[in-house]
Order: sequence, then C-alpha cells, then structure tokens
Amino acid sequence: MMNFLRRAVLSSKRSSLIRIVAVAATTTSGVVYAKTNTDAGTRVSVAIPEYVRESLSLPWQISQGLIHRPDQSFCGNFAAFSARVSPKSEAPANEDKRAQAEDSDSPKASSGYLGRDTIANAAARIGPAVVNLSVPQGFFGIATGKSIGSGTIIDADGTILTCAHVVVDFQNIRQSSKGRVDVTLQDGRTFEGVVVNADLQSDIALVKIKSKTPLPTAKLGFSSKLRPGDWVIAVGCPLSLQNTVTAGIVSCVDRKSSDLGLGGTRREYLQSDCAINAGNSGGPLVNLDGEVVGVNIMKVLAADGLGFSVPIDSVSKIIQHFKKSGRVIRPWLGLKMIELNKMIIAQLKERDPKFPDVDKGILVPTVIPGSPADRAGFKPGDVVVRFDGKPVETIKEIIEIIDDRVGKRMQAVVERSNKERVTLEVIPEEANPDM
Repeated sequence: MMNFLRRAVLSSKRSSLIRIVAVAATTTSGVVYAKTNTDAGTRVSVAIPEYVRESLSLPWQISQGLIHRPDQSFCGNFAAFSARVSPKSEAPANEDKRAQAEDSDSPKASSGYLGRDTIANAAARIGPAVVNLSVPQGFFGIATGKSIGSGTIIDADGTILTCAHVVVDFQNIRQSSKGRVDVTLQDGRTFEGVVVNADLQSDIALVKIKSKTPLPTAKLGFSSKLRPGDWVIAVGCPLSLQNTVTAGIVSCVDRKSSDLGLGGTRREYLQSDCAINAGNSGGPLVNLDGEVVGVNIMKVLAADGLGFSVPIDSVSKIIQHFKKSGRVIRPWLGLKMIELNKMIIAQLKERDPKFPDVDKGILVPTVIPGSPADRAGFKPGDVVVRFDGKPVETIKEIIEIIDDRVGKRMQAVVERSNKERVTLEVIPEEANPDM
C-alpha cells in the first residue's frame, strides 16, 4: 500500500473527539471517509505525490455495466471512486490503448456479451422505421373508431410490413384490401397509405406510402439464426403509446400453430417474453443488431410473457409470393404428417412389430379422401423418407421442396410394414384459402 499521506495539519478551536479514517488506496480503488463533530472546526491538509495528482486529474473511468457518476455523493461525507492509477513508467503503451478501447462509449455493441448500451443501440437503429397505423372503422357508414397497430418500413420506396388483421377487415377482404391507412412516423410525419397485399393465413400484409423525402428503413435479419435464450426487443405502439420498446428473450423458435390450438394450414411462430399488448400487432421483433427477425402478431391473454411472432424467414417468402403472383400460393397434398425420431420410432415398434424398419422420416397417420395424396396411393402408416429425390426428416423440408410448384409431378419414397418400399407420384394442388 502506497503512503499517500505525507503531512496532515490539524487545528481545532476547542477539544473534541475527531476521527479521521484517511486514505486507503490500491492501484485500482480507494475510499475516503471523514466524520467530525459539527460543533468543532476542523482543517485537514493532505499532500499527494505529483504522479498521483496527474492520474486523478484525468477523466473518471466508469467500468462497463456499472452506472456511476463521480459527482454523486452518498451518506453525507462519504465518497467512493474507482480509477486506474499507476506510474506512467509502469504502464505499457498497449495496455493504455486497450483500457481506452474498453472504456470508450462506442455505439456498436460488443459481440459476445450484453453491454450497457446494447439494447438501447438496437432500439435506436430500428426506431425511426417503426410506424403507427390506424384504419377508420364504421358500420353502415357510421364511424365507430379506429383499428390501431404498428408496422415497419422495409423499403425506401415506402413499403411497410405489418399484420393483416391490423389493416384488413377479415369479413370483407375484397373490398378492404385496397383500403386507406393512416401512417404516422416516429419523427411526426403523417402519410396516407394503401394496403397492396394481404394474406389471411399468415396474417401478413404490405402497406405502401409515397414520400418526396427519404424514409428510414429497417434491415431484415434471419430468424433461423435465433436460439432459445437469445435477447430480442419488441418495438411498436401498444395502446396507442407510440415509440414503445420492451425487451425479453426468445422462449421458443418453432412454436407450432397446433400447439396453440390453431387449425388450418400448419404454421410456426417465434415465442418470446417481450411485453406486447393491443397495438403492438404488426410491429417488429428485433435482435440486438437492430435487425427485424419477426412480426409481432398475438399474445396469450390469460398469461404474462407469452407473445408470438411470425418468423422473418417465413415473411420473406411471403413477400416473394406477393411480388411474383400477388398472393401466397400454398400447394396441398392432403396428408397429415408426424415427424419421427429414434425415441418415437422405438415406441411405435414396441406397439407394432410390423412398423417400418426406419431410423428417421415422416409418418403419415391420415390421408384425406379425394386429395392428391389419396390419388397418388398414400396409405395411413406410410413413412416418407425421400421427396423429390431428397432425403427428408421434417415436415418443413417437404414444404420447402414443394414451395409454390402447384401442378408439378413429384416423387415420394415411402417405407411400409414388412420392409416394403414404394415410390409414389403426387401432383400438388393449390390449397383452398378457406381451409
């Protein structure tokens, strides 16, 4: 321990109990505490070596993760400080540079850990591109209110990504799909937009605005890179409170629509515990790089921390369908399918020794009568192991292989009981939008 105290001169007008606990210091931290009798006058003079004075004259360095202002005082005459103090001759040049780099307030989040400003920086990147959407509603020409939601500008031409239920009347899609939408940007600018595309199955829509001045845009990320536990933020206008940011983690990356009791076409959602409420619909779910990884779509009313978003990878494919065909084309086979793994296969073999001898694949428990799969010769109990010449293990892989190839002949290799392997030809049809 260095001897910081060389000379102390104490003078008092009258005798009193004076306690001084003066400097205890190391090269990294120190504490100064003084307590005096308020009726006595006390004077303390401290001489400090020159190199220490030079070090203490430098700006205070605040470590990451600890928000502490040096001008704050605690408990009256108590002060705490933290600083790197060492003789200049003992500090290598590269150490000084490293320390400055660590303590600098860079706007970029350091990779590998959650910094003090990481979430704030992500919110600052996405914020200007998040908009408030409102659609006047009425009944027989009488205005009854407005539908409020959020959206994200994803293209400089004024394309806004949002939810279909925010901007479209589900009961009258044909008349309202070209309806008008009031759009308000974070900077206060307002525009009149028009709904150009809407898909009810995925609940995704595109709105277009025109601006003579540049528009802020958001960058789309990749939802496939997310893992359970990754930090994300939700940005939007809950309860009409514009420019609201909430943070949380990804709870599940592939929550199936069947898990939520939603029928119809199979869909997958991102589940997060970000706080979302009415008005967040259509707003972005954002990673720590400020990239959109999902579109917030719904929450569980009877629970906290259960929000769901459409993965941005699925949204990107929907946008491609919009550009190519003006609508989303969904091929239909007429099969119900279950993904298999070793544990499920072992259990099925215990129940039925004749179960196909496979170690992976997709089980077909039901074939819809009159469907393309029924006409192709599929039977309940078949296990699909190859589709269109490619090995398959998940339903998602089959969906990606089919894509929008309606009317195209494809081959499926299935395994059956008694080690029977059959190749079937199936021609997908376009699904009924009402299914």
